[in-house]
Amino acid sequence: MAWLQLRVHTRHPEFADEILQAHDAAAVSFIDAVDDPVLEPAPGETPLWANTVTLGLFTEGRDLAPVQASLRELLPDGADARFVTELIEDQDWVRVWLKDCPPLQFGERFWVVPREKVGEVTQDDAVILRLDPGLAFGTGTHPTTALCLQWLTEQDLRGKTVLDYGCGSGVLAIAALLLGAERAICVDIDPQALLATRDNATENGVADRIVTLPAEHFVPLAADVVVANILANPLIALAPKLASSIRRDGRLVLAGLLDRQADDVRAAYQDWFDFDADRSRDGWTRLSARCRMPALINRHRVDSGLLTAGQPWPEQFAALKQAGVEAVINLAATTSPNHLADEAVRWHALGIDYAALPIPWETPLREHAEAFFRLMDAQAGRHVLVHCALNLRASAFVYLYRVLRRGESPAAALADLHAVWQPDPTWQALIDEMLLTEKI
Repeated sequence: MAWLQLRVHTRHPEFADEILQAHDAAAVSFIDAVDDPVLEPAPGETPLWANTVTLGLFTEGRDLAPVQASLRELLPDGADARFVTELIEDQDWVRVWLKDCPPLQFGERFWVVPREKVGEVTQDDAVILRLDPGLAFGTGTHPTTALCLQWLTEQDLRGKTVLDYGCGSGVLAIAALLLGAERAICVDIDPQALLATRDNATENGVADRIVTLPAEHFVPLAADVVVANILANPLIALAPKLASSIRRDGRLVLAGLLDRQADDVRAAYQDWFDFDADRSRDGWTRLSARCRMPALINRHRVDSGLLTAGQPWPEQFAALKQAGVEAVINLAATTSPNHLADEAVRWHALGIDYAALPIPWETPLREHAEAFFRLMDAQAGRHVLVHCALNLRASAFVYLYRVLRRGESPAAALADLHAVWQPDPTWQALIDEMLLTEKI
């Protein structure tokens, strides 16, 4: 397969990167315009070259005229920017990357090195990440990746679980494992990224400690460290999900945002996190923070006495009691990835009533819904939390309860259901069957 490579000569590579990403570039990377070695860095840091060229990779046949028009219009020096287009083969792209990417050092002894250049690192106690990025983003040359790698080298990661959301080539997760983390969960929307992550994990001997997941299969977990190096708008949209995927006092790192976007991204997370001082490089900002209290997974307030959510973490139980919760109904299967085996004991210790009604995801039945209705009737007048793993079962059964038992407006109840999810065909069939029986 051939690719179109667009070289952008500009004094503002950070803006060029954002524009190329907005035009769905398959990959964006940076090289030295004059093919010189990296400038002598400050101890433990690897800056960009003084004269950087931004490379955007597009599928063969892509019309690059609109891309160049956007660059001319949006770059601060767009009128003077130069563009060079080249058709290259898959293996040529990798060769170009290998030629232009030198070994990169972060901290005292951590290195990111193309695997063909490992011999160039002569430091005796070096920790080396061997990298072949394929077509996935994340090589260490981009300021956002560099800022995240620098942060990782400054942490004690021993025994920690790390979530890398938007993992690209897996460089951050693999770095964390090489620096002492116990395991890493890597999530991305791009199958190519997950493949590159698995390949790089194997290359670095950590494949047995890494899990790769497409975003649609991700279930929040109580990670010790969450790293997300993507773009500002996705970071804002993902705030509740990432905030529900971290333990109390866990560490959050956000990157992929321009300096001017930092305040908006920070605001999206401030309900759950206390932020450190920002770190900036070449127009890009890294945010880091400590979690005060994780967010409830897919939390949805129905009314003053009814709350639905995904699986609460143990550190949230006392806060839910303080918020007035008097009874809990759990609809999750015991095989759910975030199942808590001792949940009943924990709630009872707080003086909160607890009932478990495991609902099979693939075969929900009328009998299950009616059993749930009886549990809800028994808690009439009390503040109830209904939860499952992700608030999918819970919100569906609460919808049916409100319409069929409380006699509430179907439209209002449906709006609450759709605020959480659009039921899949199996669950929609159950809903339709029960509503039809009641002629609603």
